[in-house]
Amino acid sequence: MHIFFATNNLGGGGTNVSRFIIHLKSLNTKNIGILLNYYYLNNDFKKTMSFDQDVLRNILTHSDIREFLSYVKDTFISKGRISDSSKIKNVDNIASYILDSGSGNILRDLIKDEELNDTSISKLILLYHNFAEKLNFDFVVALDYALKYTHKQGENESDNYQNLASELTNNEKENLKLLKTTLQTIGTKNFKHKILAPLHGFNFESFKKYQYDILKLENQNNSQFNGFALGGIADTKKLKNELWNVPAKLKLDEKNIWIVSKLTKQTYELSKERFLHVLGAGNIKAIPFLNRYGATSSDCHSAWRRANDGDQKGENISKILVPLFDDKLQFIDNKDVFEYVTLDKISNYKFPDCNDFSIKEIAKLYNSANKEDFYYAKILIFIHALYQYDRLINFMKTNTKNYIELLSKSPDKKLNNLYLKILDLI
Repeated sequence: MHIFFATNNLGGGGTNVSRFIIHLKSLNTKNIGILLNYYYLNNDFKKTMSFDQDVLRNILTHSDIREFLSYVKDTFISKGRISDSSKIKNVDNIASYILDSGSGNILRDLIKDEELNDTSISKLILLYHNFAEKLNFDFVVALDYALKYTHKQGENESDNYQNLASELTNNEKENLKLLKTTLQTIGTKNFKHKILAPLHGFNFESFKKYQYDILKLENQNNSQFNGFALGGIADTKKLKNELWNVPAKLKLDEKNIWIVSKLTKQTYELSKERFLHVLGAGNIKAIPFLNRYGATSSDCHSAWRRANDGDQKGENISKILVPLFDDKLQFIDNKDVFEYVTLDKISNYKFPDCNDFSIKEIAKLYNSANKEDFYYAKILIFIHALYQYDRLINFMKTNTKNYIELLSKSPDKKLNNLYLKILDLI
């Protein structure tokens, strides 16, 4: 059954990224994993001091990512990054941990420092996998060339970066070279972690061709990846309708689910025995289709971004996911299910309690003048979304054969129509 990986950029991002680690083991879930980023965790890439540098400096003295994050939690609590209202538990139900390379950032730094050459990334492959093995990660997304798609406010990449990165990202030959080096590395090491080969393309056929080329590469090197990771499909606006043959009747959010689901189905049918992860495009509405068509896991950063959209000045307001499920997996009578609405609109919807907090208590923390209460409220908003992911997957486990059909009978007619339309078109 599906695992949803919540993304956390410990070592990068704002201080609330690290605050979430304090509450990681409070999650009372069975189907939630954590995706971490090698670029941010590894101090070798740091050009300037960061607030997380002290805890990251000795990361490889730890023997397990779980044990390291416990150390991080204790350190951040001692530094006072915690609300007095916090209700810390110790459930530790995180399903598994996956490591992504952050190769877009790595590529950017190499280009900026004029250190990009034939071996500058390939030599990182062994270091990357040794890092993952030392910390006992469950899954690792193999290193490849990838663009940096998201930027912080005021952060712009040079034309040189954009041109070189785009050329390498779209160069199948260069990416296959990196995957070949990874296969050769696998062949000489007995890694415990599962390695997923990233798949890229610009339409269904190009993804299929690239997958075939990787399968051929495996045969030539007498080595094999444990699975695949579908990449480059998180931003639907950049996927051209004419290249993907998108049905004209689909709206933007429907287009996203249709492309990702159909691509998942195509990839799974070529390699049914492998793990299949969907990178960045695992929004909650798509999860039932991703699971039905063969994806074993996915991740999506939207819930974290929406929870952190707000500021304490009130100029922007954080957004919370409208829930469908209570803790008994019964439908909640809501409209706009699985949409994000600003926290000032919560009176229009029904919300179950989250980590022993009611929605009104979360709103009170959010509107507090206390900085730590405000940050804690954002984390609770994020955790609320993770619980809906977890309950959705539990619902699918309970109704293994007809969960999409049952979901299309929810109290929300808009959601029902979306599921029936997508189901009809795939």
